[in-house]
Amino acid sequence: MARPDPTSTPTSTRVAATRGARWAFAGLLLSSACVFGYRGEQGFSDEASLSGVDTVRIEVPPTQLSLVGDPGRTFIDWRGSFSTLGGTPKDALAQAGGAQMVWETWERIARLSVDIPAELREITVLDELRIESASYLDHEIVGTGDVFVTSVDAFLSVTLEGGNVEVLGGAEQIVIDTGRGDVTLSTAAPVDVRSGEGRVDIESEANSDIIVETAGEVSIALSSSSSLDIEIADAGAILIDLDDVAHMGSGSFRRVTGTGAATVQVRAGGGRVDLSMLASINTDTDTGS
Repeated sequence: MARPDPTSTPTSTRVAATRGARWAFAGLLLSSACVFGYRGEQGFSDEASLSGVDTVRIEVPPTQLSLVGDPGRTFIDWRGSFSTLGGTPKDALAQAGGAQMVWETWERIARLSVDIPAELREITVLDELRIESASYLDHEIVGTGDVFVTSVDAFLSVTLEGGNVEVLGGAEQIVIDTGRGDVTLSTAAPVDVRSGEGRVDIESEANSDIIVETAGEVSIALSSSSSLDIEIADAGAILIDLDDVAHMGSGSFRRVTGTGAATVQVRAGGGRVDLSMLASINTDTDTGS
C-alpha cells in the first residue's frame, strides 16, 4: 500500500513572548515541575488543493476548532497558532516554531493533523485552529476541545475525548460523540448524538431521524410532528408539547404518529427531556387599511 505524501505547513512570522512565572497547558502540569519564564507564540497559515478528495479528516490535540464550509471552494485553508514554554525568549520562540500542521492525501482521503516533536509535547499547545473547506465534502473531526462547524452539507462526524460541539446547517448526516460536553445543533440533517455527560439541544429543520444518548438534559424542537416514532427512556421529567402529541411524565414514553416516518429516540441518563415545535417566523406584514 502506498504511503501518504505528507506536506508540512510553513509557519508565519507572527510571534510573541510573554514573561511569566509558571505555565501549565491544557490543564496538565509539567512532569518536570520546571519553572519557565517565557511563552513563545508562533502563528501559521496554509492551504491545499481538494482536487480528487472526497473526505477530509481533521485530527487535533486539545484546542478551539472552527470549520466553515463553502460550496464554491476547491482549496482548504487553515490558520492558527502554537504556544510553547521556554527558559529564554529565544528558546520559547524557537520551540514554538517546532510544531507544525501536516496535510496528507491517500487516494480520495485527506488528513490534516498536528506534528509536535516528542520533547515539546508537554509544553506546547495548539491555541486555536480555523479551517475553511468545501461544504460538499465529507468531514471527520477527531480530538479534544470545543468545536464549531457551520455550512458543511455533506456527512459530518465529530469524535472528542471531551468538549462542547455546536453545528449550524448540514443536510446529509451528523454524528457526534463526545466523552463529556454540551451539544447544540441547528440542522435539517439526520443526527446521532452521544455524550458521556452534557446537555443536548437540537433544532430539527426537517422531518429527519434523531438519536440522542447522554447523561443530561435534552431539548428537541421539531418542524413537524405528524409522522414520528417517539421513544424516550431513562429520563427524569418528560415534557412533550407538539402539534400532534402532548404528554407530561417521567421515566419512559412511547408514541407513533402517522406512519412514524421519522425516529426520535432519546436516552437521557436521568436528565429532563423536552420535545416542542420549532418556532416559526411570521413574515407577513400588516399594512393596515
